[in-house]
Amino acid sequence: MILRTLSLLRSLQGASHTAQEAQATVQQACDYRWLRGELHHGALTEPSTALADGTPGVTITLAYPATRARLAGGRWPETPEERERCFVEGAHACRAAGAPAYRTLESLSRGLAEGAASVLTDAARLQYLIDRRALRLAWRRPKALPPALTLRLGTGESAAGGVFLLALCVPARPEEVVLSGVWLDRTLDRYRRILPRPAGR
Repeated sequence: MILRTLSLLRSLQGASHTAQEAQATVQQACDYRWLRGELHHGALTEPSTALADGTPGVTITLAYPATRARLAGGRWPETPEERERCFVEGAHACRAAGAPAYRTLESLSRGLAEGAASVLTDAARLQYLIDRRALRLAWRRPKALPPALTLRLGTGESAAGGVFLLALCVPARPEEVVLSGVWLDRTLDRYRRILPRPAGR
């Protein structure tokens, strides 16, 4: 299965794809699929913002109880004041919020459950967000939650240890926002197509 995975990724990219690169690609795809599945739990918290490259956008925020397991994913300071000044960006933000990690070669086949082509597409979608610094996780005291956000505690987790806020900046207008994975896919694909490709690619 591992050899078949590498072969599929090599053929799709038209270049050498090492086991380590394949692992990173599948991890990115898994992170994005987790984010896409969580989107419907979010809230539009900033109707007017911009991505790091200046593209106008909106901010959608997801809230998670800061459980011991989630806090263990990073070196968060002890005091609330210091902790609120810290944040995590990119794919690390997804995993700190609870996205599962698929880091072993044996698990690469799980990332290909929907086909190698979709793995590359989902990895590219996450890379678009990472390149534009569109993902950020921060810790907040429950009383400091944005007014537009309703904390989801459906799993029975307590927010006594604080709340993690995962902010996702998406290129869109407020009236276009639909909190669904299908909408996120279409929005990112539209902007990825119209952006100029980097030189040498």
